[in-house]
Amino acid sequence: MSDTEIIRYCSPTIAGLKTASLFTTPCMDYEHLRRQILRINGKFSINGLRLIPLSLRNGRALIYIYRESALAKDILRSASRQILEKLGYTPEDVSRSVCHLSKRVRESSEFPHEIGFFLGYPETDVISFMEGRNDYVCTGAWKAYSHEEEAKKTFSLYQRCTELYTKRLAGGEPIEQLIVKTN
Repeated sequence: MSDTEIIRYCSPTIAGLKTASLFTTPCMDYEHLRRQILRINGKFSINGLRLIPLSLRNGRALIYIYRESALAKDILRSASRQILEKLGYTPEDVSRSVCHLSKRVRESSEFPHEIGFFLGYPETDVISFMEGRNDYVCTGAWKAYSHEEEAKKTFSLYQRCTELYTKRLAGGEPIEQLIVKTN
């Protein structure tokens, strides 16, 4: 897993615009992946970011990078919390909740739709998606079911962020200098 790959899929999270990001990367050697994650977390953890593998399947690792402080706020929102508790999560304990998410990803035949809460998507959109609604108004980082203009602005912001961070990394700026520290 390269810094280029992380920037391609996680720039809005690294920039502090988004709670978390998710991507897959090849993984034929778990020990090598573990060493990479330790190296990356060494760079990220001082700035409030954490990277973990949620699952390993068919030679691919599903990687989750998140800001713990933002995630704590997101999963404690009223509707999010109620739904997550019904699904066996412990929203007041971020680490435990992320472990439970990892378990659900590994053990489910379908991708657990509540992951939208863990990615910082709008609560109402995650709930609409979980309900199986098809009346979304636009798509980008997620399916938006309301507030179309706001969602489109956010999608555009994420895209511009990724383009800028890609240029900065290609220009020689180390990934550690691209991380925005948040509380």
